[in-house]
Formats: sequence, structure tokens, C-alpha cells
Amino acid sequence: MSTPNFDALVEKVRSWANRDSDVLPDSIITDFLDYSADFCYRNLRIPPMEYTYSYPNVTSSSVGETALQIPPDFSELISLYRVDVDGNKYALNKRLVETEFENKNTTNPKNSFIVKGEYIVFYPAAELGDKFVIHYYRRLPDLDATFLVNATNVNVGNCTQVVQGTTGAVEYPLGSGTYYIGNEVYNWLKDENERALLWGALSHAFEYLGEDNKALKYAEKQMQAINELNQEEKYRRVKGAVNTVTYEVSELLG
Repeated sequence: MSTPNFDALVEKVRSWANRDSDVLPDSIITDFLDYSADFCYRNLRIPPMEYTYSYPNVTSSSVGETALQIPPDFSELISLYRVDVDGNKYALNKRLVETEFENKNTTNPKNSFIVKGEYIVFYPAAELGDKFVIHYYRRLPDLDATFLVNATNVNVGNCTQVVQGTTGAVEYPLGSGTYYIGNEVYNWLKDENERALLWGALSHAFEYLGEDNKALKYAEKQMQAINELNQEEKYRRVKGAVNTVTYEVSELLG
């Protein structure tokens, strides 16, 4: 069973570790959950971790540019496409190492790229009307992320009305005497498959407590859970299933 509330998940880690808050404070457990999530993002290769982002079309002010900023939640590239003004779609491929790509004596292959720091550098330069589309594995929102209290989020039900003085409460509209808190943002790991997240946090907790055998046990359980999820996805693909899953963080986060 998933634990939708982040505070409840923190308490679950403490309960499984059989320690009180003096030994395992909330702040320490939160760190362990974050470490566990990071490990999952680096190793899970399944549809809930996939995301597609379309960069703004190239305008007269951006013609000639040769770099795209990598999205902040980026983990690993799946594919990169360039769509020209006529709708023709071209796959960009990483064919050269950085030293050769930037060598003035090297003729770069058409529609090639390299990753350099926080940017994707491509060739040839952007032309008017081009659109670049990146499909990648990503990090999900913070486990304890909440929606902002604003008109849109209140109207679509992403906020809950509370009494004045509630932790995190925001008065909306200002001067109305009505208060809201933002609901927690959906996170697939926390809300749909907390096992991998929980096992990893417990591994870090027992390492912190000096119980290496238990730490190793839960590290192995986390890796097993991740492998099972990855294997299920490979099996679906081999069976020829068509999986079109879109997981998008709402722009309502502000």
C-alpha cells in the first residue's frame, strides 16, 4: 500500500527501523529518502521515468544557435529530434567525442550532437522554424513537493482549505479570511511503488546506525525491486505491447 503523505512515509521508515525520533530525526530520514530516490532515478528505466519536452520553435532571434539547455530534471537521454519548418523529422545522433566535435579540422556529421556540461551542442546551427524535441529519463518532483496556493490550483482542487494557523497555510484571496495549503504533488515512486524507495531509505538508516548487515540486506532488496520493475518493462516490450504513458508535472507548480 502506498503512503501518499510524505510525513507518513517518514514515520514508516522510523517504524521499520524501530528507532525513535531522538535517534532518527525527521531531517535525517528525509535525507535518506532523497538518497534512495536519487538511486532509483539513476537505475529505473521504465515509462513513469520518461518525459518528452519540446523546445520553443526557432525564431529570427535564435537562428544560428548551436546549443540547447538540458532540462533540470534530466537523468539520461533517450532520443533527440529536430523538426524543420516543413515538418520533416530528423534524429540527432552522438557520433563524435567532444574533442573531435569541437576540433576546427573535423567536419561534423549532419544532425550530430555532444553533451557539454548543462548543454546539448548540435550541428548544423538552428534554422528558422526548427523545433527540437528531447525524450529522456528524468527525476520526479521532490517527494514532499506541494502545489502553490493560487487561483488556478484552488479552482482545480490542488489545494485544501484549512483553518488559520495551520502549518503552511496561505490566505486566499488576500483579506478573505479563507486559508489553504497546497496538496502534495504526485510522485510515482512515493504514490505507486514505495517499496524501492522504502528499502533504500532503510539501507541508509541502518548504515547510519552502524548495522551493516541490515544495511546490506535492504540495499539488496532495493536493487531487486528496481530490477523487477525494469524486467517487467523489458518483458512488455518483447511481447510487443504498445505503452504510451505520459507523466507530466503540472505547470501549476508555478
